[in-house]
Amino acid sequence: MAGFLLWQNGQQRENLGTAERALAVTERQLEDVVDSARVLDAHLNCMEDERRDLYATLRDLRSSEGYDVLLSDFLRDAYDRM
Repeated sequence: MAGFLLWQNGQQRENLGTAERALAVTERQLEDVVDSARVLDAHLNCMEDERRDLYATLRDLRSSEGYDVLLSDFLRDAYDRM
């Protein structure tokens, strides 16, 4: 009986070692995913800031250049050629 219990204990230790290695790999993968999410969030925040700046610039240009005013003959001709 003692021999069987020793064998069973050895098997359980092997199973525990396998489970611990799998857990370590999964934890490392989770850390990688969290790091990737942080990088992606940083990029998205930068893009959002850039979009806000571009909209502000566009709004300023539209208000300062008379956005609703008709094009001059020269600009209309240049626009038509484009």
